[in-house]
Amino acid sequence: MGIISFRQATQADLTEIFNYPLSKEELFYFFPSANYPLTLAQLEQQLNERHQSTVILEDKHVAGFANFYNVENRNIAFIGNVIIKPEKRQRGLGKKLLQMMITTGFSQLRLKEIHLSCYNNNTPALLFYNSLGFKPYAIEARSDFNNKAVVLIHLRMKAKLEAS
Repeated sequence: MGIISFRQATQADLTEIFNYPLSKEELFYFFPSANYPLTLAQLEQQLNERHQSTVILEDKHVAGFANFYNVENRNIAFIGNVIIKPEKRQRGLGKKLLQMMITTGFSQLRLKEIHLSCYNNNTPALLFYNSLGFKPYAIEARSDFNNKAVVLIHLRMKAKLEAS
């Protein structure tokens, strides 16, 4: 792994990120409301509607992306649009990106809870989020890109209370 850094996502980054989902299924996990194939316009709209859109860089090259949505009174927010460049997956970059988002949420945004949602058939992601400390708290019936029934599992992590 090269030198890792983070910064705010820019419009220019989107021209690379929109190529990351390699299938309808990957796009559904990354951006469920998008139509396949993902377009730059769809991703630009997300960038404009979301908060703290962040890229992880490896050796100054964009390797992943995530952001916050549904920021509610600075108490809770959801992490969304999590994706790592296909050839960079399974190397720990997703963990570093999520750890940065968690730090940003609790330290900079002063959130009390950070939430995220994951579909039941995305087992690797569910196990990954659990390993970071996210715990399930609700499920919701949804339909996937083939109009098949799936379950959206909502997970959360609470801020650690500082000892007084």
